[in-house]
Amino acid sequence: MQHYPHYPTRRILNLNGFWEFAWLGDADWDAVTPGGFCPESSMAVPGVIDTLPEYTQRRGVGMLRKLLPGDFESGERLRLKIGGMGLFGRIWFDGKHIGDCQLPYSGVSYEVTVDDDGPHELVIAFDNRFDEERVPLFRPNYDFYGYGGIYRSVGLHRLTAHAIERAHVTPLDLETGLVRLAIVLDGDVSATCHYKVAFDGGEPLGLEGTPENGRIEVELRVPNPRVWSPDDPQLHVVEVSIDGDCIRERFGLRTIETRGQEILLNGAPIELRGFNRHEAHPELGPAQTASLMLTDLQWLKRMNCNFVRCVHYPHSEAFFDLCDEMGVLVWTESLGWGNKADELANETFMRLQEEQTRTMVRNGHNHPCIIVWGFLNEAESHTERALPLYRTLTSAIREEDGSRLVSYASNRGTADLCFDLVDIISLNTYPGWIGPVDWDTPSDEAIAPHVNALIEKFSGDSPFADKPLIFSEIGACGLYGCHDLARTQWTEEYQADYMVEAARVVLENLRTCGLTLWQFHDTRSYGPSGQVRSKPRGINNAGVLDEYRRPKLACRAVGEYYGTRTDTD
Repeated sequence: MQHYPHYPTRRILNLNGFWEFAWLGDADWDAVTPGGFCPESSMAVPGVIDTLPEYTQRRGVGMLRKLLPGDFESGERLRLKIGGMGLFGRIWFDGKHIGDCQLPYSGVSYEVTVDDDGPHELVIAFDNRFDEERVPLFRPNYDFYGYGGIYRSVGLHRLTAHAIERAHVTPLDLETGLVRLAIVLDGDVSATCHYKVAFDGGEPLGLEGTPENGRIEVELRVPNPRVWSPDDPQLHVVEVSIDGDCIRERFGLRTIETRGQEILLNGAPIELRGFNRHEAHPELGPAQTASLMLTDLQWLKRMNCNFVRCVHYPHSEAFFDLCDEMGVLVWTESLGWGNKADELANETFMRLQEEQTRTMVRNGHNHPCIIVWGFLNEAESHTERALPLYRTLTSAIREEDGSRLVSYASNRGTADLCFDLVDIISLNTYPGWIGPVDWDTPSDEAIAPHVNALIEKFSGDSPFADKPLIFSEIGACGLYGCHDLARTQWTEEYQADYMVEAARVVLENLRTCGLTLWQFHDTRSYGPSGQVRSKPRGINNAGVLDEYRRPKLACRAVGEYYGTRTDTD
């Protein structure tokens, strides 16, 4: 499949494959330099060390080196694009430090100026240690494993004077095909530019414009417009050319908005039904293959899902490309999990949260599948100290893209102080599993009283009664292959009963309009900690598939229930 954005005329060096690798262990970053690099083995890129037998449960610094061709010209501008890495990264080109990465999982890029003739050398060092100062966005208490390595594709782009970075398309009118095209330029962009725009391979239209803040914006009509929807995911392609550089971007014509308690897709109410999904696999970690991503989406479609919440960090743009093609709606969110008030008020944490959230929105702008921008899962949004950051992030998202909905998943109930900032109220709760729980009530019988009482608090005289309400997390664990006629805790039977009852109670309440069950597949957590008592095998076992994508009983049970629902229920 073709990934987007695509640069058909640009010379791009695909750097995926095997790189020279050296393990530096518990190194002091002040002493980490590319000089004297001594490779001890090879490592795949994309890839992470944590899934390799020699480095299991080891945390430290790894260094990767790639020798490059020598045909670059002195003074030539290059742009290094990394689809995602973690937990911390530092990059050198020909021994010169060109940047650090403090945004785990985010797609980032760095400009390089070639100083002399080749051969050339690219070195990337990564660190999977927890470090509050160096990696404030990822903390050791997060309930998902933090991997070290380069998670996604790496490419080196050779740039022209008027390089095109992106071409963002925002639908304005579905019937006429009117869109706003924002061309984001990189390089010498002060003078008037002559450029061409073509839709779907048609005749190019010659235009001119003067960039403002590195952008040219224009409103155009897409010929023969087709509306994108989950049932009929029609897609368009726009091609923009300027002075020898060319970009192709794929987009869809669709709208997403709210009306009172409803979410409207293309003007019609929709009920969101799906799961939470991590980018994880025992042998790959977050370095997902195209085959695995396709398999996951086929399972979701088979379970009659129309929605997936991608947790708790930005996921691969390639996954969103597939969601665009297959008609699966997406909630995507920036990195954050259970963050305390002290973190939320920390100046560095706030700056990096805004940076990664803006980056997420810019990277994902053209995916019609994305309907919700999210952030800061289960943080202390019930505290006054959280308010400044929540205001900053919601404002930043709307400044970057006002065409989608904004939300965050909260486990604070009516104590939450930030719900007025978002479009959708999204609640996380685990009655009968995490809490509330007691010895006398079977887990599935605890769901309805708790969920209905919680819903009631956001109805009637509630200040948020006129906002859509969804349950962004609810679920329970089941161990793959564990069965019992008594349907006891940890069995597949127990989990299936819980999941179906949770879906029924949430979706059959007229106040709600969506649900993402926790979770799609089992995921690795942490082994050597006391918290593992609640996670047999060091795994979060709440998936309806196990970590290898083997289905549990809940997979079929939930799929059958979802199949009975329609958007008008």
